[in-house]
Amino acid sequence: MNYLRKIFNVLSWPVYLCIAAYLCIAAPMALGYRPVVVLSGSMEPTYHVGSVIYYKSAPFASIQVGDAITYLTGEGGSMVTHRVVEKHDISLEFITKGDANESEDPEPVSYGRVVGKTWTVCIPYAGYFVTFGRQPTVIALMAVILILGILLDRGMANEGKR
Repeated sequence: MNYLRKIFNVLSWPVYLCIAAYLCIAAPMALGYRPVVVLSGSMEPTYHVGSVIYYKSAPFASIQVGDAITYLTGEGGSMVTHRVVEKHDISLEFITKGDANESEDPEPVSYGRVVGKTWTVCIPYAGYFVTFGRQPTVIALMAVILILGILLDRGMANEGKR
């Protein structure tokens, strides 16, 4: 039983490190920033595929040409982050373009679809980690490792009291 306890103690450390990493990635949420994983290369080299970037809601007046914004697309409500290349004050719309794209996006982005202005902080490769860690199997495995480790520790502690 003691060897099983040692195995689960060793396995629990990577789980604790994963939890700490998730907390670090989520920390900007306390300041109102929302994380999003970069899924395409349209903003390379500014934001690489697999990075975690952050956005925060912003008034129309604070979004300027050159700012990156995150907005909802018309198809299925997925999010896109592209750079503002033109701003239209009367229609409250933006013309956007991915840094790696040769041409502007085909449709203007209305301010109503903008979820936020993108923060300059970017964590390369963290998106792969976040995406992997959101899988139910991974969450269940980490929970099992921690729960069994705790139960084995308590069981050994109770045996020592006898």
